[in-house]
Amino acid sequence: MGKLLPGSQPEFACGLSFFASYGRAYHESSYIEEHRPGRYNLDRTPKDCELTPTTMLLRCSPLTFRLFAALVALLCSTVSANSGYGILGVTKMNSDRAECASACRTLVKNSQLTCSATLPGDTSSAHLNRRQSPTITPVECYLKDAAYLRTLALCIVDYCPSDLRLPEREKWWEKGVATASFEPWDPSLTPSMTYDAAEQHALEDMAKVGEANIPIHQPGAPLNKTSRIPQSNYTPVYNSAIFFSGYKSQNGKNAVAIAISTICIPLLFSLLRILPGRPLWYSRLEIALQKPVIGRRHRTPMVGNVGLMPTRGQTLYIGYIIISQLFLSIFPILTIYPNASWPSGQLLLLIGDRTGDLAMANFLAVFLFSSRNNILLWMTNWSHSTFLLLHRWISYCLIIEVSLHSLLLLIMYWSTRDIRQHDLGWIWGIVGTMALVLLWPASILSVRQRAYEFFLAFHQVFSAIALVGTFFHIYKYYKYDYGFEIWVYIGGAVWFLDRLIRLLRLLSNGICTATVTSLHPDGEYIQIDIDGITSHGHVYLSFPTLSWRFWENHPYSVLSTYTGRPEQHDCVKPEPDSDSAEKKEESDSSTTSSASTRTPIQPRTTALLRAMDGLTKTLTTRLLAAPAGADGSKRIILPVLVESSYHSNPATHDLADCSTLLCIAGGVGITAVLPIMRSFEGVRTRLAWGMRNEYLIHAVDPQLRELKQDPSVQIETLVGERLPLLDLLKEEMENEGEGSLGIVVCGPTGMADEVRYAVAELASEAKIQRAVIFVDEAFSW
Repeated sequence: MGKLLPGSQPEFACGLSFFASYGRAYHESSYIEEHRPGRYNLDRTPKDCELTPTTMLLRCSPLTFRLFAALVALLCSTVSANSGYGILGVTKMNSDRAECASACRTLVKNSQLTCSATLPGDTSSAHLNRRQSPTITPVECYLKDAAYLRTLALCIVDYCPSDLRLPEREKWWEKGVATASFEPWDPSLTPSMTYDAAEQHALEDMAKVGEANIPIHQPGAPLNKTSRIPQSNYTPVYNSAIFFSGYKSQNGKNAVAIAISTICIPLLFSLLRILPGRPLWYSRLEIALQKPVIGRRHRTPMVGNVGLMPTRGQTLYIGYIIISQLFLSIFPILTIYPNASWPSGQLLLLIGDRTGDLAMANFLAVFLFSSRNNILLWMTNWSHSTFLLLHRWISYCLIIEVSLHSLLLLIMYWSTRDIRQHDLGWIWGIVGTMALVLLWPASILSVRQRAYEFFLAFHQVFSAIALVGTFFHIYKYYKYDYGFEIWVYIGGAVWFLDRLIRLLRLLSNGICTATVTSLHPDGEYIQIDIDGITSHGHVYLSFPTLSWRFWENHPYSVLSTYTGRPEQHDCVKPEPDSDSAEKKEESDSSTTSSASTRTPIQPRTTALLRAMDGLTKTLTTRLLAAPAGADGSKRIILPVLVESSYHSNPATHDLADCSTLLCIAGGVGITAVLPIMRSFEGVRTRLAWGMRNEYLIHAVDPQLRELKQDPSVQIETLVGERLPLLDLLKEEMENEGEGSLGIVVCGPTGMADEVRYAVAELASEAKIQRAVIFVDEAFSW
């Protein structure tokens, strides 16, 4: 950071001055002034900043590189020394320490020069950028006007520090005499004389008239001879430049810190899984963190249906989000007086701008955590339901920050509200703010439960409006100068990539045929069989011909099975007694009969579901309206689009180290449990399954009979009764077996919450000397 001049009063909250000076990136105050109320009355070189297809092509062509650079900075914490791309303060930095020279140019640049006549072909409004000025000086004049160049050089001599060496001054001079550091530059904008030559001419001019007689230049006055800039004019403008670049650079650092930490914390905590042997202390800690922070409910909505109660572990993460965003929205604080642009209200401006920057930084986590193809699902053991819950809490922070950003800057610029209401940047900011604010009431739990499709459509449309509004709000004020638009690119890229991968998953399966069968006379349970594909975990099914809402798709746990019977090679040993011929005939007859019933093995995806509201209700209504078949069951055939395969809870992979597996299923939750049991062949496994009626047993009877062939598998079923959950858990957890105990639950929300709470309570008892891995295989929307 450049030196502070006498009369300047920098103030750093908490004495943390190094925060404001760390990685300082400069920006001259001429750019600051152009959209600030009460600004120092300085003119600015006109630039063609209209958003035309040509300029969009030229400016957006490096979008891929911008996105890549931002992702590297966010995910790998790598700082790139590139002043043209990236986020101000992080990957876009200035190292020439030339704020002093920029302040000089600001003061001299708005002068009326002798070559300020209108160029041929210009119109009265040509090259204006957001602000009209009665006197417009063509860019070419700044490159050759002797009085301008010498006065500028003399100002640099007077106010720039001595350690700003000549090469650094020449570097700034080449590109900064006529253009701002972040504006487009080409060799044609090189001044007609070097800095060294301009300085020598200025010193000669001063020697001719004497230092005491050198003219004093006032902003906006005609400039036709070498003049000096008074310190009383220079200091406030210089302070404006370092204040603006200082807090803007810090805003970029704070925003990147928020984005990195929200993504990396799940990764860091998941590294604890690699601890060898899964220590008992870690198992107890993990189970304790899975307990609801208050009460016994987690998947069951709280009283009043106001939302879902997070677990202790989720609460710690949510607490970090809230505290870090609150702290970084305020600190570090930088104020500098006297200040030409902001003689007052600097703290209001700083917090108002910073909350907007942090809100945009939250785009990464908000869009990533809500996506089905969230890469963190593959890199951590956090469930999709956990990421959705965190998505909501980060979204709350984002909406609050956007609201504060709009409110504080409205207060800041209240005196110019009549002018700003016609400002497109201001209007687009209101559009983005309102779109985000309206998302909150449209996303509460009661709306998601009663009108999920409305919630989903509203969510997509208004999220897109918020991104568009944010982009144009940034563009109208800052163009691509500070890298704020990168956050919009990142949010849009994550959203687009998720949809692209969804489409590829869907196209990989093609258009399939689903056979929908009623398992219950009233259609309470139905079975969906899709031949030709093998899936695992859960899939998203869409029935395009079922209703006019052809885009609807919902997740279902799958029971992947196969159709047909494998070929068997029957051998009959000769019998020594007289009945051998007769037995041979019977064996041949049996073999022939068996061969006649063999069919090729084909993959099949099976889902069992209970009819509720929405898509399942529509499907059940169509099914019950169909005529009954010869066997008395009702069956329909529908085209289906299958998006597969997903894992709702990656923690199931942690079960690989278990020596005992206890699976608790309720109703159709058996579809998620059976595949897990089959994947742990040879491990002592116990299944406790409770159901409302016996119809579901018939649907999975082949799988149950197959599992019962393994002597290490124990299966218990209860029809119309509650499972003795506490007794089951005590029996298994108090069993002093070797290795870890895996507990998997899938069923109604009340049952899952009861198991979760009981496991946490029992695991804390001293007599439990066995590591426990708890997996709740379910969704919580």
